[in-house]
Amino acid sequence: MSSEAFTKTVLNCLPNGLCSWDYIITVIDSDTIILTELWALREQGSIAIQADRYEVIHVPFSGEWSLELGGNVVAIAVKPNLLTWFFEVSWHDQTLVLRTDGLFSSSFVIEQDNLTLGTIRKKHAFTKRATVDCSSCIDLGVQVFLFWLAVLMWKRQTSNHNASAGGAAGGGV
Repeated sequence: MSSEAFTKTVLNCLPNGLCSWDYIITVIDSDTIILTELWALREQGSIAIQADRYEVIHVPFSGEWSLELGGNVVAIAVKPNLLTWFFEVSWHDQTLVLRTDGLFSSSFVIEQDNLTLGTIRKKHAFTKRATVDCSSCIDLGVQVFLFWLAVLMWKRQTSNHNASAGGAAGGGV
């Protein structure tokens, strides 16, 4: 890999509100502001980076999402098994893996060919605030797409927990 693979992009991710799964993301050491939306009913959304507006499209009744910019597919994520927190993400001619860091962990690891390229972590267990620390060899739009997928899994976990406990949606900011 080039030396660019060893430089990092760090994203600071703050939810829009206590019950929101939409985020305002700042790129550390940059003036870039990113906005994400997760449309709950269809598991679709959007990512706005500067003037670029990406769409996250979910293929109905499948474990496949695509990241699109201007009608062109930038990346495709496939969740091969409904019961796992694992995605294979195709981007250009590369395949990335987004998986949980452990059996009961809500942290994610980004890998390529068994090499860790990044992490996605909540600041602590009782918050939706998160940090993405990722190799800058991965396009910023794809990094945010990986974060968007992690948020989808966190939302599903919260929804499943609340449904089984009979409670309302939760999760601190």
